[in-house]
Amino acid sequence: MSRAQDIPSAGRTVAGTGPNPPAAARTLWISWNAHRRTTGLCAAWGIPLHVVRTKRKGPGRWIERAVRTLVLLRRKRPDILFVQNPSLALSLLAIAVRPLFPCYLVVDAHNEGVRPFYRRSRFVRWLTRRVLKAADLTIVTNAALASDVVAAGGRPVVLPDALPTPSVRPSRRADNIGTPEVVVIATFMPDEPIAAIMEAAATMPYVRFAVSGAAARFHQAGIPLPPNVRLTGFLLDPAYWRLLAGAAVIVDLTLKPDCLVCGAYEGLALGKPLVLSDNPPTRELFGAAAVLTGNSPGEIASAVRRALAERERLAANARELRDAFTKRWPAQASAAWSAILAGATEASRARIAKARR
Repeated sequence: MSRAQDIPSAGRTVAGTGPNPPAAARTLWISWNAHRRTTGLCAAWGIPLHVVRTKRKGPGRWIERAVRTLVLLRRKRPDILFVQNPSLALSLLAIAVRPLFPCYLVVDAHNEGVRPFYRRSRFVRWLTRRVLKAADLTIVTNAALASDVVAAGGRPVVLPDALPTPSVRPSRRADNIGTPEVVVIATFMPDEPIAAIMEAAATMPYVRFAVSGAAARFHQAGIPLPPNVRLTGFLLDPAYWRLLAGAAVIVDLTLKPDCLVCGAYEGLALGKPLVLSDNPPTRELFGAAAVLTGNSPGEIASAVRRALAERERLAANARELRDAFTKRWPAQASAAWSAILAGATEASRARIAKARR
């Protein structure tokens, strides 16, 4: 029978449920990259988060991050350690030093941490499978990625991102005044079909497009910029949320299979119509609020036109879906936390039994 218990966590108290959870479990989350998903999970579970940053370049950054991570582990001595993958290097380090710092290792694996896209060499894929197999538990966002974890010999638990809390209220000014603005969420990474989006935008001169992300990266790619498209540059959170709140439609596309993009969660939090890349997890989680599309210019243009034409219906669906998601996610997070505690308890008992032999 499951029971709730407050668990002291590295100086803080986190609420958890699970079968006979340990009386006290020190938890720690280490990341080498800031990410909204990570902060959401840490907030939900009350886990102290340490984002190890550095201003160094080249090999020095890896050395500094590794040393600072080891210092953290030595000081905190967590019973349950969470790491974010990416970074693959951080995940490998956590696995390598477990003999020195015994703990239950949970890897929160984003798509890149299960199916490498940016670095697809056989060696990187092999290292990724080793991490999936060696981790005590791997958190993924959807069932398709969970199947990959099982195939690698690992143990998955599925938990989508929590919906973020916008710092502004949604606005309908883009729907009511002048030309509607379509906001394209971009970081100009290789998985984003930016050239195809620009081609699609060029066929709709009557629609304004705003593209987020560091403009320098766009210019480096040498992609023509249509006159109806503006680059916002990198925006801090308040300005970023204002941009999204004023959108008639939000577009976030990826070439990664089975990827749930951050922009889908952000758009849903604002109750906005979405245009997203068509894949099974996206269809299941966001389909009612989105027009799903392939990644060719013609498909993208058709999807944007349809989303603009149906934006009232899609927005109503988004608000309904947002409310259902908000009610459902705490139970999903609680179930994942129970699985983590149950696994940590079992692993702790196994270590104790082994030590007594």
